[in-house]
Amino acid sequence: MSAFRAQLQACGVPYLPLLERKLWKPLRDIAVDGLVVLLAVAATRCWYWLAPMAIVAIGNRQRALGNILHDAGHGNLHRSRRVNDAIARLLLAPLIFASLSHYRTTHFRHHLYLGDPLRDPDYLHPLESRVAGWRENYLRRVFVARNWWGSVAGHLGMGKLPIRSRIAIAAWWLGCMSLITSVAGTGFVGCFLILWLVARATIFHLILTFREMCDHFGPVPFTRDILRRGLWTELIHPRNNGYHLTHHLLPAVPYYHLPAAQRLFSTLPAYYQSGRTFHSYLLGEGAVVVGWRTGSPA
Repeated sequence: MSAFRAQLQACGVPYLPLLERKLWKPLRDIAVDGLVVLLAVAATRCWYWLAPMAIVAIGNRQRALGNILHDAGHGNLHRSRRVNDAIARLLLAPLIFASLSHYRTTHFRHHLYLGDPLRDPDYLHPLESRVAGWRENYLRRVFVARNWWGSVAGHLGMGKLPIRSRIAIAAWWLGCMSLITSVAGTGFVGCFLILWLVARATIFHLILTFREMCDHFGPVPFTRDILRRGLWTELIHPRNNGYHLTHHLLPAVPYYHLPAAQRLFSTLPAYYQSGRTFHSYLLGEGAVVVGWRTGSPA
C-alpha cells in the first residue's frame, strides 16, 4: 500500500478527478433499481408465471443497492457526511435490513485488518480451497445456515445490533409499506414482501456468496480486480463492484470512477507486479475460480 501510494503521487497523472463525487449518479441508480423492483412486482401481479424472473431481477437489484450502501459507508455519495448519511439512512440501509453505523464500523475493520483471521470480519478461511474444487467450496458456504440467515435478515439477524437500530429499521418498513398500500393496495404490498424476502433467501444469497468468494477467497489473503464486462458481471458485480482491488487501494474513489481508476493504477509497478486481475468467472485459465485454488491466474 505504501509503495502504491508513493507511485500514485509520483506518476504525474492527475488522479484527483477520480475522487469527485457526483450525487446525481447514485440517486439515479437508486431510482433505477427501485423502479426495476416495482416493475417486477407489478409484472408478477399480472402474470404469476413471471415470478421466477422477477425474483432473479429483484435479487440482483438488492445486490446493486448493497453496493451503493457500501459507497455510502465510505462517504462516497456526497462530500458532506451529513448529506451522505441522510441519503443512506433514508433510501438504502433500512431497505436492505441494514444499519449504516454498524455497517461502517465492521467494514472499516475489514479494510484495516484485511486477511487477518481474528480481526477481519469478512475473512474467508482459505484451507478449503486447497482440498476441493470451486463448486464444492461454493456450495459449502451457500449451505451454511448462519450465512443464509445473514443474507435473509441482514443486520436484523445479528444479536449485537442495538434495539434502537432495530426499531428504526422496523419503523422505516412500516412507513414505507403504509405509503405503498395507500397508492397500490394491500395486494401489491403482499406480493412485494413475498418476492423481496424470497429473493433475499435465494438469488441474493447465491450472488452474495459467490461475490464474496470472488473478492477474497483463496489460499492467501488478498483481493482481486475482475475486468470482465458483460451479463455475468452485471449479475454478480453490479455497480463496478468487481474492481475490488482498485477499491481497496483507494477507497475514496466512488463506484462510477472505478474503471478509470483501474486503468490508471494498472500503469503503476506496485499494481501490475503484485496485483491480481482476472478476466472470466468460470471459464479459461484466467477464470477467478482458478484463483480460489492457486491465488493467481493459471
